[in-house]
Amino acid sequence: MQLASTALPSIQSQTDRNFEWIVINDGTNPDTRDIITSIMAKADFPINYIEMAHPDPCSGFGLCYARNLGLDAAGGDIVSYLDDDNSIAPEFAASMRQYFKQHSNIRYSIARQQRRRDVIRNGNVVRQGKPFVSPSNCCSLQQLLWQQEIFDSNGFVHYRSNAPRWNPLFQVFADYEYLLQSACIWGESGFGFNDSILVNYIQSSIGIIGSSNYEQWATELSLIVTNQANYSIFKGSIVERLEELVDSYSTKAQISLTPKAFAF
Repeated sequence: MQLASTALPSIQSQTDRNFEWIVINDGTNPDTRDIITSIMAKADFPINYIEMAHPDPCSGFGLCYARNLGLDAAGGDIVSYLDDDNSIAPEFAASMRQYFKQHSNIRYSIARQQRRRDVIRNGNVVRQGKPFVSPSNCCSLQQLLWQQEIFDSNGFVHYRSNAPRWNPLFQVFADYEYLLQSACIWGESGFGFNDSILVNYIQSSIGIIGSSNYEQWATELSLIVTNQANYSIFKGSIVERLEELVDSYSTKAQISLTPKAFAF
């Protein structure tokens, strides 16, 4: 249970206390319920705790349903996301609030992440990856759309009004597809890059991305290319770039039956 050791302490340590924490217990985990119940009475910020049953896998990715539920429940003008196994810096809320205040045209934004990739076996870290910072300090929306930089939704911040819905058809590319929708709604001028390092992201070999394979990557990205008419942000040669990536992933998928997209 990483909520208690990772995400929760970072939420509790925020220097700006003017926020609401919405906790979606995807799968009605009793441990999560106990943790949140124990802190709700003494928390100096509002906590909205919601339980949802795991959806049938045939109906799509549960995380997307959980995040849509969170969007429906949110009361603030600006929202962000944090998985239970990741954390945010104490100044995250304050920095992002100030960033949006200083840039009135911004509608969606990312901060930089301290990242690493760990190998997990039998619940233990057997190899800890080398930390790195992502994206680079001059990242543009185009680089994210072209997948030349990593986009991850932990710490992604956007206005709640007119926000897109998370698409449960996607799993490994759920974040990227949400960025595409956001770009279609708010345009390139509405995007902002906060170059502060405000998120600590640990990717594990047993997580959704860390355990994925190139066949999954090719299948999901191909679905985006097939439905390119749904994304008005697709201009110039971006579709060609995505098609090249699909071909690359498909080729790598043929090397073995289930090659990992990330080699540890």
